[in-house]
Amino acid sequence: MVINMNKKVRRACAVVAMLCVIATGVVMDKNMVLETFMSSRSTNEINNYKIEAEYDGKNKKILCKQTTKYINKTNGDLNKIYFHIYPNAFSKREFAPFEAGEMQLAYPNGFNEGYIDLKKVDGVNQKLEYDIKGDKNDLLEIKLEEKLKPNQGLDIEFKYNVKLPNSVGRFGYGDKTINITNWFPIACVKDDRGWSIKSYEALGDPFYSDTSNFRVKFTAPSELKLANTGVVVGEKTKNGSTKYDIEAKNVRDFALIMSSKFSIGRGETKGIKINTYNLNKNMDQKSTEIAEDSIKIYSDLFGKYPYDVFSVVSSDFYIGGMEYPMLVMIDQSLYTSKNKFLLEYVIAHETAHQWWYSVVGNDEISEPWLDEALTEYSTVLYFENKYGKEVSDKLIETMINESKDYSSENIFKPSTEYKNSADYSINVYTKGAVAINEVRNKVGDKVFFETMREYFEDNKFKNVNGRTFVDLWNNRGIDVDKIISECD
Repeated sequence: MVINMNKKVRRACAVVAMLCVIATGVVMDKNMVLETFMSSRSTNEINNYKIEAEYDGKNKKILCKQTTKYINKTNGDLNKIYFHIYPNAFSKREFAPFEAGEMQLAYPNGFNEGYIDLKKVDGVNQKLEYDIKGDKNDLLEIKLEEKLKPNQGLDIEFKYNVKLPNSVGRFGYGDKTINITNWFPIACVKDDRGWSIKSYEALGDPFYSDTSNFRVKFTAPSELKLANTGVVVGEKTKNGSTKYDIEAKNVRDFALIMSSKFSIGRGETKGIKINTYNLNKNMDQKSTEIAEDSIKIYSDLFGKYPYDVFSVVSSDFYIGGMEYPMLVMIDQSLYTSKNKFLLEYVIAHETAHQWWYSVVGNDEISEPWLDEALTEYSTVLYFENKYGKEVSDKLIETMINESKDYSSENIFKPSTEYKNSADYSINVYTKGAVAINEVRNKVGDKVFFETMREYFEDNKFKNVNGRTFVDLWNNRGIDVDKIISECD
C-alpha cells in the first residue's frame, strides 16, 4: 500500500519527480511509453469460499450467504477456529482504522457507520457455537463440537448483511465509487506463532490470509460497472439488475469496486488481459500503458504474473493506492496531467504487490517490511527498466537522503509499534528499499535477480516470514541479515 498521499508526501514525491527530470531529461508523457489460473494443488488442500451477495444501493448494504470449506492446515487438532469480520472496525468512531488527523479525509461528510450483521453461523454437518470478539468486535470465534484433525475440512454456513460506511478509505463509498473490500468473514491464519487475530488498525495493511479459492455470485444494479478480483464466467441481466458469476482461484482475498462513471481501458501484455477503470477518460491510455508496462517488467524480473487478468481501478480513495489480488485501487485525484508521475509511481508500486503480497504472502502486521520494502524497491526497478539507470539512481539517492535526515528506527518492527504513518512510511518503505538496494549492490545483479526469482517461484501462493527471505540468501553464502541491519 502507498501510505498517506497527502500534500506533504505529494510535495516530497514531486521533488523526486523533478530531480529525475532534471537529471535525465526524461519527460513522462503519453509518448513514452481467459482462462482462470489453475494450480497443481487440489482444491481440497486450500480453503474454498462460495458467496452469493446482492447489493442494495438504496441502503448501501450487501445481503450475503456464504459457505466456507475450511481446511485444517496445521499439524494439530483444532477445537476452535477464527474469522476476521473487518467491517465491524467501522462500526464506531473510536474503532475507525484511521489516524485522528485523517478522520476528516476518510469521512468528508462526517462519521458514518459500517458493520457486518451476522444472522447465521453454523456447520453443515455439526452444530457450531460462536462469539464476536476482538478489540473492535472484528473477530469471530467459532467453537467446534468435534475436533478438526489435520487436513480435515469443515463446511461452515454464514448468513449476514454488510453495511457500507460513507467513507473514502478502502471500505465504503464516496461520490463516484463503491469500494467493497475486506467485507466478508475470512479465515484467520494459524502459523507457527499461533492464531493471527489482530484487529483492523490504522497503520499499514493489517491483513494476513491464506491463499484460497472463491466462487462469488454478485448481483448489482446494471448501471454500475464492476471491477473485481477473479474472472467473470457468467453474466445475466434481468429487470435492471445484473448477476455476475465470478471465479477466482489461488487468491488470498476478494475485492469489488463499482461505479456508473467508469471509462474502461483495455490492454494486453504477455497474454495477460489488462483492464483499467478510469474516472477521467483522458487518462485511459496512460493508466493502461502503466499497467501493461508494470506487469511486463515485473514478470521479466521476478517471474510470470500467474493470473489471466489484472485491473487498475480509479477510486474514491484518499490514501493513494491499495493492493488486492488481481486488482489495485488508486486515488482518483492522481488521474491528471499534473500528477502524471505520481500516478505512474503509485500504479507501479501497487502492481508490484501482485508479486509481494498477492502471490508470496506474509503477515503484514508483524513483518510489514517483508512485502513493502520489496515492493518499494520493485517500484524503483520499474523506473530503471522503463526510463534508465539514472532515474532509479536518483530515486535511491533521494531515499538515502530522506533516511539520513530521519531518526533511526528498527525497520523490522511490527506496524503496531510505529508512532504514525510518516514514521511507518520512512522506515518500512524508504529505509527498506534502501536496504534491498544495498543487498543488490553487495551481491551483484546476477545473484540478486536469480535469488529474487527463486524466492518468488519457491513461495508461490504460500505465506512466508522474514526468516524465509534471509535463509534463502544465507544458503547462497550471503549474510543478508547483516547487510540489511547496517542500513538500519
